[in-house]
Amino acid sequence: MNRHKRLPLALALAVGLLLPLSGCTADPVDLQAATAENLQTEILAITEASAAGDFSNAQTLLTAMQANLRTAAASGQVSAERSASIQSAINLVQGDLTVEIDAAAVAAEAAAQAAAEAAAAAQQQNDENAKDRAEQAEEAAKKAAEAAKERAKEQREDRDD
Repeated sequence: MNRHKRLPLALALAVGLLLPLSGCTADPVDLQAATAENLQTEILAITEASAAGDFSNAQTLLTAMQANLRTAAASGQVSAERSASIQSAINLVQGDLTVEIDAAAVAAEAAAQAAAEAAAAAQQQNDENAKDRAEQAEEAAKKAAEAAKERAKEQREDRDD
């Protein structure tokens, strides 16, 4: 599956884990409504960041969401079972974000290498062009010197006659 398709799928899975029982009021509380709303807001921010290709920010937001989940679980706002389910989704998204960040780093490195190679090729071409121009100028100077010698010779011959 394409990485770019998998990440939104993982985020959708995370949302799916939050939605089903978010409004439930039965005891014990599986996931309090306010906590579900906060987590959904965080998921939306993560989704937007990843959709924009800002995977580092998405990872930071996901880490913050994970901390908020732990706090909510510790204070009884989310059941241990529900917390584990959400954590599983977080782990999946975290893995996808890590892959995206690593791929972006590899792509950036490849782009930098390509730019360096292009700059070196351009410099080599400039050097070759400069060398060609210098050789052409030298040849033109030699021809001009020969022509000047020839004219001088002709002028001497004309004076001698």
